[in-house]
Amino acid sequence: MSSVVTSRSVLLWLLLLPLLPACNLIPTQQQVLEGFPSDALQQVRRQSAELDWLQNLDIATPDQQRKIKQLHSNLRQFERDVIHAASRLEQQDDWHGAERILRHATGALPDSRILGSARQQLDERRQLREELVRMDLAIHRGEQLLKDAKAYQRLRQLKGAGLPTWLELNVYQHKCRKSAKELQHYAQRALERQDYALARRGLQIAQRLSGDDYQLDDIERDLALANRQLRQAKRQPAKASVENDAVVELQQALDAGDLLSARQHLNRLQQRSPRHPQLAPLQAQFRTQLAVRVETAVKRGNDLYSRGDIDGALEIWREAETLDPDNVELLASIVRAETVLQNLRILSTSPNAEF
Repeated sequence: MSSVVTSRSVLLWLLLLPLLPACNLIPTQQQVLEGFPSDALQQVRRQSAELDWLQNLDIATPDQQRKIKQLHSNLRQFERDVIHAASRLEQQDDWHGAERILRHATGALPDSRILGSARQQLDERRQLREELVRMDLAIHRGEQLLKDAKAYQRLRQLKGAGLPTWLELNVYQHKCRKSAKELQHYAQRALERQDYALARRGLQIAQRLSGDDYQLDDIERDLALANRQLRQAKRQPAKASVENDAVVELQQALDAGDLLSARQHLNRLQQRSPRHPQLAPLQAQFRTQLAVRVETAVKRGNDLYSRGDIDGALEIWREAETLDPDNVELLASIVRAETVLQNLRILSTSPNAEF
């Protein structure tokens, strides 16, 4: 009898064994980051907790302050290593591996903005990659339907048995409309991210597939937008090249001290590109050099004038006037010198002049 009870007990335990909590029988699997030490996540959690505790202290000793800096450095290095490892996996097209390593690392450091941002950016790139692949497949299906259109056209021209039925043609046209709508959808997404070349490629196929369909107007509108943006993009490099040449020539003139040429280049740059990022600093550089040049000319002219060399002073001031024609001090000095010289000429030609 006892042997029967024992057998029943063993059988009962065997039946209940699958229902027992797995954590009581199998040790919890430790999360491991690929390419990192096995205890990397646990160590990071401990360091993060210790850092939080130290930062919440009212007063930290010098040793504790050094410890805070060291923990900060360790955690920042961990973040950099994780992002580098995820990037390497992404380059190998292992998107799941890259997402997994960032997810585990973010779980260990949930407050890390760097890891959170890296994970979000990875997800955005993955979605873009998937969308590009889907659009490429949609383009391939559309091109295949266009090839089939030529076959249907030849069949309709044949006489006799084997002509496509109305149902077959209707199914084919339905596929064309569906493909055109799909291509238009992906093309609009491409337009939103300013990938105009890819959008145009898809819209051109959608245009041919839609025929006289109601959605043709929308497709042609989007296609016109893509073409317009592509034409503008072709002109922009030439315009940018001209602007960059103007900046280089202007900087060369300033470096050589040729302020007349610098003013001309500066005026052209301001007319062509008033919002050029280099315009303001170049203008400031020109004004500084001009102020120094005029100030020096005024002082030199004054020295010559005080020594009686009025012609020499007037020559210097006139030269400076070509650089700064609106300078009031220069104009006043020139008028004064010209008046003195004129009076001297009058006195020299007067018959009563005494020498």
